[in-house]
Amino acid sequence: MTKKEPSYSFEDHVQQTLKNINVFLRGEGLKRKRLAQKLGMSESNFSDYLQGKRSNVLEFSARLEEVLGLEGNYFADPDFAYRSAESKQEQQAMIISKGNLSPEGEEGLHQLLRISELVETYDVEDHSDA
Repeated sequence: MTKKEPSYSFEDHVQQTLKNINVFLRGEGLKRKRLAQKLGMSESNFSDYLQGKRSNVLEFSARLEEVLGLEGNYFADPDFAYRSAESKQEQQAMIISKGNLSPEGEEGLHQLLRISELVETYDVEDHSDA
C-alpha cells in the first residue's frame, strides 16, 4: 500500500499566506493604518484581507510585499520562517563588522540599522499620526 501525500489545496495555500502575513506584521509591529494608506485602501479593507474576509488574498499579498520591499512570494512560501527585525539587524551587524566593536560602537550600529529599517518601511514624506 502506497502512502498518500496530504493534499495542499488552493484554500490551504491562501490560509497559510494569511497566517504568514499576520505573523510578520505582528512581529514587525507595523501600523495597519499606514500600510493600508500605502496600498491605497481603507484600514477596514486591509483588516478584512488579514482576517480572510476578502478574495484576491494572493494579489493583496503581492502588493503588500511590493510596498514592504520584500521579494516576490515572500508570504506565500510554504517554508516561511519569520525572523524578527532585531535578529536580522544582529545578522547585518555581524556582516558589517568584521572587527571587534566596543559596546558603544555595537549599540550605535544597532541604532543605525533600526533607523534604516524605519526609513525603508515608511515614507518619510508621510506626516500622518498613524
